[in-house]
Amino acid sequence: MSEPADVWILSVPARNPAEAETFSAWLETACDASPVEVELVDQALIWLEAYFEEETPAKLMNYALQDAFPGVESVVRHCGAKDWTTFWQHHFHPIGIGKSLFILPEWLRDKTEIPEDREVILINPGLSFGTGSHFTTHFCLEMIDRLHAQGFKPDHMLDAGCGSAILSIAARKFGWDNILAVDFDEMALEQAAENLLLNDIHDGVTLEVKDLTRTWFDKKYPLLAANLYGGLLMELAPKLVRACSGTMILSGIRTIEADAVATIFGQLGAIEKVCEADHEWCGMLLDCSGCH
Repeated sequence: MSEPADVWILSVPARNPAEAETFSAWLETACDASPVEVELVDQALIWLEAYFEEETPAKLMNYALQDAFPGVESVVRHCGAKDWTTFWQHHFHPIGIGKSLFILPEWLRDKTEIPEDREVILINPGLSFGTGSHFTTHFCLEMIDRLHAQGFKPDHMLDAGCGSAILSIAARKFGWDNILAVDFDEMALEQAAENLLLNDIHDGVTLEVKDLTRTWFDKKYPLLAANLYGGLLMELAPKLVRACSGTMILSGIRTIEADAVATIFGQLGAIEKVCEADHEWCGMLLDCSGCH
């Protein structure tokens, strides 16, 4: 594992979910990375955070944000390597998902009793995200676990927006092969590669830098997982449906967007099989086998 590096954090306060969605979409486009939503106890504000390896890009992004949204009280703060590691150690804990998965922070592997009959996924998030603790990732892992329990074993899989590669690792642990995991963030893929090695995965998963808004795929995939965000899923819907010959897992959808996302994919022929949500986020399992 590489040594942790210092991080500069752009923190953006939002007064309500609609404002948070606006800021999130802007940061998604400007940073080429999804901001993280941080919930603080006893605070009415919603905080969005974007993470940078260098100070100058973080400050330039803050200036651009304040030009685009005059009056926003965004700030850039430095987080040392030790503090960043401590952040994850406080916010990321072992978690069992479904009947067969157990997500374990890499730094706790010698201190945690592993449940029997579960596949252990070791994760060190680094600057990428996807630990299983957030509803969006948890839902995707739950769907992969359910499909495995049903005997599903696709000969190809696409993990679109793979982040830490946790979905691909889960799939590979179940013996699935020919997995393509893509993300537009090179830093995320570097961490994904380390997570694959952490889990002793040396083949079966291919990592690729890809901007889904600009380039696409020649193959069709019997399983396609897209943990992105609602607006991007709706924009990419025709391409996603064309790329999927069977089952599609969608997540990163805010509950207020769920009907719109379901309508767009339904109009393209996808059949909703599962839709689950918490108070803020939603995920869907779709059957796309009849879309072609």
